[in-house]
Amino acid sequence: MINKIIDFCSTFWDTLVSFFDWIYEGILYIQFEICYLFLDVFFSIIEVIISSIDFVQFTALDSFGKWNVLPDQILYILYKLNIAQCLTMLASACIIRLTLNLIPAAFTRV
Repeated sequence: MINKIIDFCSTFWDTLVSFFDWIYEGILYIQFEICYLFLDVFFSIIEVIISSIDFVQFTALDSFGKWNVLPDQILYILYKLNIAQCLTMLASACIIRLTLNLIPAAFTRV
């Protein structure tokens, strides 16, 4: 008789623990999906912003001096290696970095 009571209690306890474990995993899954949703929306917005910028118009080779003095072979290699886009991305990254550095300074020095 006592063994049946002990078996019932252990089975009930295991069922209760598995139920709360199931609820806990469900809550964690929902939180993960919500975070993924926000990240997906954020990355979609960033993708739209970056795709709206036409990097062809802002090539760095046009604005970094007189590149037409160089021989045609060197210019051909530079354009094939996409040096213009590389310099443009580096310049835009520096500008974005400098802009983002201004944001905390505006709030901390108030």
